[in-house]
Amino acid sequence: MRRHACLPLMILALLPASASAAQAPQVISVDPVTPGQGAPIMRVSFPGTGRQLPIIILSHGNRLSREDYQPIVTALVRSGHVVIQPDHPDASQDGFIPRAPQPDDSWRTRVEQIRWVAAHVRAIADATPGLRGRIDPRRIALVGHSFGGHSVALAMGARVTGQPALPPVEGIRAAVLLAPPGGYEGLTPEWKARAPYLRTDWSAMRGPMLIINGDKDASAMSDRGPQWHDDSFTHAPVGQDICLKVVKDAGHYLGGIDTVLRPPAGDATPEKRAAVLGAIVTFLGDRLNDRADARARWADQRKGLACK
Repeated sequence: MRRHACLPLMILALLPASASAAQAPQVISVDPVTPGQGAPIMRVSFPGTGRQLPIIILSHGNRLSREDYQPIVTALVRSGHVVIQPDHPDASQDGFIPRAPQPDDSWRTRVEQIRWVAAHVRAIADATPGLRGRIDPRRIALVGHSFGGHSVALAMGARVTGQPALPPVEGIRAAVLLAPPGGYEGLTPEWKARAPYLRTDWSAMRGPMLIINGDKDASAMSDRGPQWHDDSFTHAPVGQDICLKVVKDAGHYLGGIDTVLRPPAGDATPEKRAAVLGAIVTFLGDRLNDRADARARWADQRKGLACK
């Protein structure tokens, strides 16, 4: 695992010089934050002003890291959230893919790291310069992309068939899955051998939850095409307030939820990125804020989605 200087690095995001951007909250990131024994190394981003801020725990994809997903982080922080990004066991190291093989139980460790973060948000805030006393630990949501989507699904009650069940993570108000992997039966023979942890049972997964997939996200892990990613919605229980948004012409990075250099080439566009980030912010704004305007915005967005 990489190490930085002993003192956390505080990064002030530069805002565009426009009238609307000038009114947006300043984005502050502190990296690394390590609040105690057993804590994963993490990055914490938050607005420069405000109190009683809700918390988002962002779980990265396989071999990505806490340094990724800055478009999501910026959108969430500017809408008044604190974003905590833990590094999981498979995290890249300063952009380099780990040389060591991925641990067989990394799927389980990921969930336990999310559980640790959720149970220690106050200690994390206290260890983050500029954030002490400014969070609301009663309002926590999860966001996960790709393998992180699998981790978040397990944190919300899904199970790996044939493995001891992990209890759902307590205190979570809502979750967002971004391009999560589908089920084991849809894997190629090679990936069935490599990923037995994708024997996922979603029948006990709870909401509220928003799942966002791209209709051009044809994974090399499956021969079923982009619809493989919809399995977490298709097999989710009815009555749990779980919705699916499919983004037209979007690949695995959903039109730009990370750097525009992510494949496939040309996938990132301002329009697709705005649609995805807008849906995430609107959904979480409704689920974490008891405000009529937030409820109205999500109710309007929900009309165009498949929900159950």
